[in-house]
Amino acid sequence: MEYIYNMEVNKKDKGEYVKVGEVAVPVFGLEDFGLNVEATGKDEEGLPTYGSDAINFVFGAVFAAIKADARNKLVSGTATIKAGQKIASTVAELIEKAERSGAALAIVRDFNKAFAAYLEAHSGKSAAVQAVLNGMVKNRATIALSSEARRNALLSQLTAYAGTLSEEDTAKYTNIVLAISEACTSAVELDDADF
Repeated sequence: MEYIYNMEVNKKDKGEYVKVGEVAVPVFGLEDFGLNVEATGKDEEGLPTYGSDAINFVFGAVFAAIKADARNKLVSGTATIKAGQKIASTVAELIEKAERSGAALAIVRDFNKAFAAYLEAHSGKSAAVQAVLNGMVKNRATIALSSEARRNALLSQLTAYAGTLSEEDTAKYTNIVLAISEACTSAVELDDADF
């Protein structure tokens, strides 16, 4: 039996989580996976409960996997589904193995190479500054920890670069550009005294 879970989507803003929306996520009972169990009730969210702690634990793991799968299909920081993605509406879709062709890694690699070439040809910045900006792009986790001046410089170069992209490259790199832009505007304030 299929249940619907209204998953709250949050975005971190100035160290606090802020709700940006909700997404309806189909949740499947354990019987839908071929297990010989029946739900004995529903919890406060309308999801199934089972007759033993062990079976409830198994359902909890399945539920966590369903939520993770749904979150991975959203544009970061939004309740919008990524282009070309859809939240699983059947057990078969949920457990279908994703094609691991390395295509996503190839797109990131192509973006990094193209952005570096853009910086070299158009940024007017020194080789050292270009290296810092390219390093930030390659290791996005460090962007939010960078100084405001560096984040703003990266965002400025990224915006200018995005304006030069063909329609095909824009479609290919949209998620990367959005993720980097978001990182540039989501600063984490650190003080040396924190260490």
